[in-house]
Amino acid sequence: MTSTAPESAAPAAVAVPDVESFGTRIWENIKGGNLGSWPVIVGLTGIVIVFSLTAQNFFTAVNFNNVIAQMAGVTMLAYGVVFVLLLGEIDLSIAYVSAVAGVVAAELQKPGTSYGLPGIWPIVVAVLVAALIGAFQGSFVALIGVPSFVVTLAGLLA
Repeated sequence: MTSTAPESAAPAAVAVPDVESFGTRIWENIKGGNLGSWPVIVGLTGIVIVFSLTAQNFFTAVNFNNVIAQMAGVTMLAYGVVFVLLLGEIDLSIAYVSAVAGVVAAELQKPGTSYGLPGIWPIVVAVLVAALIGAFQGSFVALIGVPSFVVTLAGLLA
């Protein structure tokens, strides 16, 4: 008795999209306003071209170090906002809360005051203040059920 493989086990032909349908799909996306990440890519490419032609130190290690150092604070805030957005919520008070934390840290390390804290303690207190503000706002969302948009907008306006 010999067994033969069923015809359905033969490998299926893979359809290769043609250039015309690809171009048509791109044009339909543009007409529909679905640009995706193309505006960002085009904008960043333009910025790199302009600054590389006008600034001699654009592609130097010192410039890259300065850009990375200046991005640190904003990048940390962006990580937090991404996690909030992934949960399906929104946080409109992030600038307010981070500014309050910055002012608290600056005031606590001001020299010549009776409350001048040494070392890392102003940063610890500033993080605690930001956490308390976040816990206060989060309690309205979690316990009462007020939408995060309303709570954080009220925090921003306060």
